[in-house]
Amino acid sequence: MVEDGRTTWNNGRPRIELRADRLPQRTRFTLAHEIGHILIAQDETVARRTHQLKGDAIEKLCDWIATSILMPRVWIADYGRRDRYNLSLLRLIAHKADVSLSAAAVRLAEVSDRTCVLLRWQRGPNRWLVIGQAAVPRQYSGGIQAPPETSAAFEELPNRRDTWREITLQAGETSLVAAAHLDRCGGTCVSLLTSLTLAW
Repeated sequence: MVEDGRTTWNNGRPRIELRADRLPQRTRFTLAHEIGHILIAQDETVARRTHQLKGDAIEKLCDWIATSILMPRVWIADYGRRDRYNLSLLRLIAHKADVSLSAAAVRLAEVSDRTCVLLRWQRGPNRWLVIGQAAVPRQYSGGIQAPPETSAAFEELPNRRDTWREITLQAGETSLVAAAHLDRCGGTCVSLLTSLTLAW
């Protein structure tokens, strides 16, 4: 299998196949995603409302269904009302729902409509590089970089101790300031951004 999972049909009965070499949290999400495909195909009301969707739109809908199965809105909304988000809260949600930190960040941002951006960093030869991202606003997605002062700040972080810092980021030509909860482990770092504003 090239994909993480797929649904095949035999005499009108679905069969879900999953890759065995994926992390359990990813496999759970893939299973819930494939259940989404089955719901779309077998529920006449859903099928009527989604028949015009194609390709990526269907996949996004199945991702939404998977997220709703694993982290129901009413359940995640309780966490969304917290005064301040931090990595501990995100870890708690991920642990209770048995999902990745990235999936927890995306769902929390979606339900609360607040900034909850998760970035994974790795030390490069000259600066720290983004190697993973979740819940990044569309206008900044794929283009976030650490300017020299942020790379220097990452180097000074204590190892394995959550720390709050205000950091600057670069997204193309745009400079941003973020309140970040950071956890560094050697040459890697995870940051949860709870605010993201333009730097003036």
